[in-house]
Amino acid sequence: MVMRKESTTDTADPVARTPEDVLERARTLDRWALTPAEILRIARQVRTSESTAEARIAFAGNVVHGPLPDYLIAHLACDGIRAVSHDVPFGQLMQNLLQPASELRRFDPTFIHLHYEIAPLLQGALDRREYETVVQRRAALEEILEIVQSTVRAALAHTRAVVLLGNFVGPRSSSLGLADFRAELGEREFILELNLGLARWARSNPRIQILDMDLLTAHHGRGRSHDRRLYYVSKIPWSEGFFPHLADELARHVKVTLGHVRKCLVVDLDNTLWDGVLGEDGPLGVRVGMGDPVGEAHSELQRRILALKQRGILLAACSKNNPEDVDEVFRLRPDMPLRVSDFAHMEIGWAPKHEGLQRIAHRLNIGTDSLVFLDDSQAEIALVRKIMPEVECIRVPAESSLRSNCLDASHGLDRVLVTAEDVAKDRQYGESAAREASRADFTDLHEYLRSLETFIVIRAIDRELIPRALQLFLKTNQFNVTGRRYSYSELEQAADAPGQHVLMVHARDRFGDMGWIGAALLRAGATPGCHIDNLVLSCRALGRGIEIPFLNRIRQLVFDEQGCSALTAEYRPSKRNAQVRTLFESQGFATVSAGADEVKHYVLARHVSGPTNPDWITVSLE
Repeated sequence: MVMRKESTTDTADPVARTPEDVLERARTLDRWALTPAEILRIARQVRTSESTAEARIAFAGNVVHGPLPDYLIAHLACDGIRAVSHDVPFGQLMQNLLQPASELRRFDPTFIHLHYEIAPLLQGALDRREYETVVQRRAALEEILEIVQSTVRAALAHTRAVVLLGNFVGPRSSSLGLADFRAELGEREFILELNLGLARWARSNPRIQILDMDLLTAHHGRGRSHDRRLYYVSKIPWSEGFFPHLADELARHVKVTLGHVRKCLVVDLDNTLWDGVLGEDGPLGVRVGMGDPVGEAHSELQRRILALKQRGILLAACSKNNPEDVDEVFRLRPDMPLRVSDFAHMEIGWAPKHEGLQRIAHRLNIGTDSLVFLDDSQAEIALVRKIMPEVECIRVPAESSLRSNCLDASHGLDRVLVTAEDVAKDRQYGESAAREASRADFTDLHEYLRSLETFIVIRAIDRELIPRALQLFLKTNQFNVTGRRYSYSELEQAADAPGQHVLMVHARDRFGDMGWIGAALLRAGATPGCHIDNLVLSCRALGRGIEIPFLNRIRQLVFDEQGCSALTAEYRPSKRNAQVRTLFESQGFATVSAGADEVKHYVLARHVSGPTNPDWITVSLE
């Protein structure tokens, strides 16, 4: 289970706090233990800082959402995310979208949660007396799809929002009863076809995400999720007990879309990957595999962990064991789904777990705040949480049948989009290890860099590359000059708008393909000039000087092709980007101003030449 934070009643304290204080306090709370009054108080306090909100969420559809916005704001606050909300009047989304001066358009949402109930969309859609034939029911289905799709298209056209579209919830019963499954396009099939139609239509647009209400209510219980009395009275469809679960699912979508994700799952071994203690039970005595109830539960957990690797999540192990014993169990137990080769790194020994986690993060060149730690020991998890509070800790449930689902609660391990780079990530880390091993053969750094035979391609972004650019801007922390994040729609606009450019860098060397590892967004600056709004490089490409040809290409674009007289840039410090603090000085930029907050502004004049490209990098421009 996820280790819950301590609950507190301090949220009932009426003393005003700064927005930062509110978030800091909320991070210590267990969202599942908050009372409705505490939810409301947190939401009110967070809303006082609307101008600095990281997420702006509008709620729309043909229902009244009731306290759902408050629950979502409070849940996000518990993760340190400041959000504000706007309720679109019942059934008036399209009108608000088409009016430039509407409250919705002025609110400028980054997310729109859209939920529809079938009956108000098309009265009698499930009534066999009104839609008696299959042809009539098929026409009704297409009409409902068009209503929803046209509204979503308008939302995409008139806002920058990502649409979180709830699908339709299956009926608790049908007019034909048990015979419904025999009827062509019966009530249950009607809902399934609607949901399949929405999923197929939405899958190609990264700005549409399906909020699987059908699955969520089935998991919670159809009867417990809905409150028909409340719906008839106020058009609020959900029961009080369902709001926290719906808010949690919405928070998952929002957090992952904003880039609040984890990069690596670190697992313990004993009583985690298998049942038993390897040093006592031996490799053939630990329980994992088919034919044993507890062993099957651990096999299923291993399969779930392996599936995370296919999302691009790195796997690592941290266990107090003898390395030889661990090697032996993986060698003698081929029935286990996981193999040694599935792990990007293993820390096996008797050192404290927090030290192993720190070494794993260092070896993989990621922050410790990118780790999720899975362990069965409450004491181990408590110690890691105390020393490394930035690590998300999940405890393996004592009940074996619950173990395979214990990772589901981690939002950080989820993804709304899996790119080619995600799929290749484990291979790329293996290639990185081979590079590091080859470095031992050289005493001269430049000779080592030449041996890599690095080849890069720099090109303008296209539609297919927007998802990868989005990932780079959201997830890159070290080589990130301003820390600015962009939405999918903002990158779409920047790719098409006059005076704006998004450039990307692809790299490969003799060890393998590193994929698209860098991006820069340029905006029109002071006339006639251009401004580097942000520039990022993936951590796996650092230390080669790739930033030099990248910036030289930007110079060429700005000065030679666009005819600008100046290129401006800035550096905004964060906890993780100290290594780019002097990047622009090293490239010939002059410092214009530097404030007490260490934000530095730069300008590069047209006549100032920059450093030449390193001779160990071959550059191709497209």
